[in-house]
Amino acid sequence: MSQTERILYIDRQIRLVGKTTINEVAKKFEVSVRQVKRDIEYLRERLQAPVVYNRKLKGYMYDEDFHSLEFADQSLILFYVMIKSLVSNEHYIPVYSNEILKQLESSIPEEYRAVCDRISYQFPKAGVISSEYFAIICEAVKNRLCLDIGYINLNNEASRRILEPEHLINYDGAWYIIGFDRTREKIRTFNISRISDIALTKEKFRRRDKEQAKELADLISSGFGIFKGSKISTVKIRFYDTAARIVSSQQWHRDQVFRWIGKDRRVAELSFPVANYTEVLGKTLSFGALAEPLSPKKFVDVWKDEIKKMYEKLEKQ
Repeated sequence: MSQTERILYIDRQIRLVGKTTINEVAKKFEVSVRQVKRDIEYLRERLQAPVVYNRKLKGYMYDEDFHSLEFADQSLILFYVMIKSLVSNEHYIPVYSNEILKQLESSIPEEYRAVCDRISYQFPKAGVISSEYFAIICEAVKNRLCLDIGYINLNNEASRRILEPEHLINYDGAWYIIGFDRTREKIRTFNISRISDIALTKEKFRRRDKEQAKELADLISSGFGIFKGSKISTVKIRFYDTAARIVSSQQWHRDQVFRWIGKDRRVAELSFPVANYTEVLGKTLSFGALAEPLSPKKFVDVWKDEIKKMYEKLEKQ
């Protein structure tokens, strides 16, 4: 049994029963009294728990409210189930150890483990990537080594790139790498599943200074979706009825602004920063007639043009 499980048990007993004893914990987990004393010291010193020994109750208790671990069991369960669901698909976590999963499972109190089978996470379909490619990319990021990659874009055009890899992102089930593309001389985003071949070079690239590092961090967090850029515009979309209610409970971007139009809450507007219209266009179209872009004009024109193309295809049928 892990120390985490013992500490959670001690906390749970104090909160629910009012006290716990060293002998009780030692007997339950088949560990030494000395080990339990260390657990209590860990609770007191590392977790700042107000644990005191009460001579009258002949046990340990809290001498003031302590809620830091109140939902720890539930948090562990949800975290374990999520990780277990992720590693069941190798394209989400290409490199992992079963031993790590076992250690995490051992932290969950025995009486809670049956609950794990009744909770599940379902994730979007993942892009297929090679664990070998992933390992090479991680090595390049760690040692600041350039990558020589063959890449096929969405137009099925093949190209060769020398890339300084800076950041790995899993977005909506697909892995992306962001870095400085020496071939295009700008920071670009590449879908790892579209890398046709990859080689780790011996050429090191310099570490970014604080200003460049901030620029990269700002780029990574900029705009809606995975397609990043320095040119940001604010998109505003109006939603109606069911779509408005759905969007009211969602967060599309950390800097979004949502507001209801009218007291009946049938119409709403959402605005947020965007660097590339590709993803937000697909998201808007997924709501059909219940979503209408308002600005900027360029995005409205892109939306109208896409609808026009769909209508033209319909007319040909």
